[in-house]
Amino acid sequence: MISKPPNTWFSDDCFKCSQKNRCISATSFSMDERKYFLKIKGHREPPTAEMEQGKIKHDLYTQKLKTIEQYGLNRFRKDLYKGKEIELKNLGICNNMLGLRGIIDQIKLKLDLKNKKLEVDIVELKSGWFTPYIFQINTYGLIFSNNHTKIVYKRKKKRGKGVKRLLLDFLPKFELSRDIRIDLRIFGNKEKFQYFMKDNLITEKCGGFTSVIQMRAKKLRKLHNLGIQFVEELPPCKGCENGFNGAWKCGLWQDICSKINNVESKKVRQRYWGKTERKLLIKTKPRVFL
Repeated sequence: MISKPPNTWFSDDCFKCSQKNRCISATSFSMDERKYFLKIKGHREPPTAEMEQGKIKHDLYTQKLKTIEQYGLNRFRKDLYKGKEIELKNLGICNNMLGLRGIIDQIKLKLDLKNKKLEVDIVELKSGWFTPYIFQINTYGLIFSNNHTKIVYKRKKKRGKGVKRLLLDFLPKFELSRDIRIDLRIFGNKEKFQYFMKDNLITEKCGGFTSVIQMRAKKLRKLHNLGIQFVEELPPCKGCENGFNGAWKCGLWQDICSKINNVESKKVRQRYWGKTERKLLIKTKPRVFL
């Protein structure tokens, strides 16, 4: 059994952060408790055909844009402080004060040092509509709402193979006036931006979402301190009515949930979780790559 909570992992600098066991990704707010719990314990579902198709559409839609690595870090900082508009794709961001993180599909940044103003346009691309996506796009706006925003920059390791992911401050230390606009866009649709923050004030329309995000994040953080055996006590996902109907749609059902929900005796249930045979139902990882 797990005796210590696993570390969420976003970059090589995460171990320095006080939120390393409490950081919540923007995509997690659309998950049920059990699915999120198994995710942070290391379980990954294989990608579906719809997910693969969405990735292809996403790559085609953003193929003309550059990542922060392709744009160049020095050029990015120079152009940003000159007041140029910068457009990037797949930008990893986090906020170590709020304990939130995510990867933005498409973003425009413009910094006006003379007027101490930051303009941010955030686009999240989707192939279809799903109501919880609203929380994801509002989480990105919340991450940019103060001076604790950091970006992820990948560079080759000086020794050995692979890349090193660094968390970098890119904003000036003084307080900025922020205009943040967000757009949850279905592929092929026209721009439909709305203000998340205007002149440093979160708009009334988005304010309700931010309060729900913070309450939801507080609830999800409690799951990080539980061992894997507590999955039995978490309710089945909403997609599985009574834990059984419609379960064929879920990748967790065959491997995990069916064995939890269908056992009749305590003795059998204990065997599944390794308390008698010392054999885990699923393998877990001490570090979870998200």
